[in-house]
Amino acid sequence: MSSRFAKRSKQRKVNRIWNTFIAIVFALILFFGWKWLFANDRSVKETNASPQSVEVETNEPANDELPSETETETNEQPNGNVQETVVEDPNSNVIREIVNPSWQPIGTTQSEPHVTQYDKNSVDWKEMLDAISYATGISSSDLIVWFIGNGGSPNHAVATVSKKDKTEHYKVFIEWVTDEGWKPTKVQQLKEVERRP
Repeated sequence: MSSRFAKRSKQRKVNRIWNTFIAIVFALILFFGWKWLFANDRSVKETNASPQSVEVETNEPANDELPSETETETNEQPNGNVQETVVEDPNSNVIREIVNPSWQPIGTTQSEPHVTQYDKNSVDWKEMLDAISYATGISSSDLIVWFIGNGGSPNHAVATVSKKDKTEHYKVFIEWVTDEGWKPTKVQQLKEVERRP
């Protein structure tokens, strides 16, 4: 009788240990399952919430033919201002085009009415270089100026420049803002130097 009682008592202990073990395993499964589901749910929400604004813009190609939509790709940066168009046309000398509406006039010491001066010793030339440097992010002392000339009207100019090490080449479009100086409007990164636009 006592051995049966001892057997039953031992069996209860074993059952209790098994039940505890099963409960722990079940709790771990619930915990990690919940964590996994929550992590997946959050990543799906973040994916849906991320901005996906991609536009297609045309460039000013050198051969007067407009590239197809597959040849250009415009990425709008997260701040909603800067537009960068990557040109995939192999016949174009333009790698990418940048337009940043937040560019400001660089300021001027000149008085109105302003007359554009393309003399390298003029204040106007120095201020145009400052605007080009501002737009490209390259200091004016590190620029080679191949050309600065009329950009289609008296208040517009276009320049082709390179870094001194000739690893980067740019065409920069600037415009004169009354009493405020030259302001960049567009920058094109070029594959090769254009000594004239």
